[in-house]
Amino acid sequence: MTEPSTIELPDGRTLSYAEYGDPEGTPVFAFHGVIGSRLMWSLCDEAARERGVRLVAPDRPGFGASAFQRNRRLLDWPTDVCALADSLGVDRFGVVGFSGGGPHAMACAHAAPDRVRGVALVSTVTPPETRDRADPFNEAVLSATRFVPGFSQAAFASSAWLAENAWPQFRTALKAGSPPEDRAVFDGPAGETLFADGAEAFRNGARGPAHDLPLVGNDWGFDVRDCRVPVDLWHGRADATVGPDLARAFGDLLPEADLYLGDGAHYSTYVDNRGALLDAAAAR
Repeated sequence: MTEPSTIELPDGRTLSYAEYGDPEGTPVFAFHGVIGSRLMWSLCDEAARERGVRLVAPDRPGFGASAFQRNRRLLDWPTDVCALADSLGVDRFGVVGFSGGGPHAMACAHAAPDRVRGVALVSTVTPPETRDRADPFNEAVLSATRFVPGFSQAAFASSAWLAENAWPQFRTALKAGSPPEDRAVFDGPAGETLFADGAEAFRNGARGPAHDLPLVGNDWGFDVRDCRVPVDLWHGRADATVGPDLARAFGDLLPEADLYLGDGAHYSTYVDNRGALLDAAAAR
């Protein structure tokens, strides 16, 4: 695995990132899931190169080689992204968010609408206003991460230990409970990248994911109905993590949005639509 590039942010923290695709292309910033890192976007390298897209994939605080940020809010992320864009000489850019990266992409569109050219979301977590459509068990777990002290840290601690000490068991745990569409992806050519991506989330322990999950499950700090940037959403009907009813409700809240519902699940929808995601984020 190639070590990431890094920058020092104005507050002294380190932010790590990787670049894929065409170095001279249209800039698109891509945000990983709650269990993930910059590595998942390496699966878009060829598609980005073919489309003339410069794909920049940062690790959020506490993931990969990015320093943890105490008391981070969702709306703190656009400040980091804009600092990275400035360091790379990038003015306007598209954003892509997968799963827990979706709220972070929306935060960038809210906080920096003059810099964000388009938003593409895949298998995205949806805002609190939609949660009456959520699976009751999933919603109960999400609520526990917000309201039960130490729950989120404990929930991810075992995954962090497995990632460092028991690679076969970590792979099994990541696949556990996945629908057939996602198991096929894990067992296919993209699988090794996705396993490495998940493990990289825990490079420095469980703190990054443990902070991230309640963050995306809580009040986002802004109203998505005020979004000034066009949004395209891809979601799978077989997604057991974030059900398609949530995606429909999210799309209904947005002033300008197109929702593409397919037959995939959480990861397979990302893998099957990589080119379309880049097209949407970079086109405007």
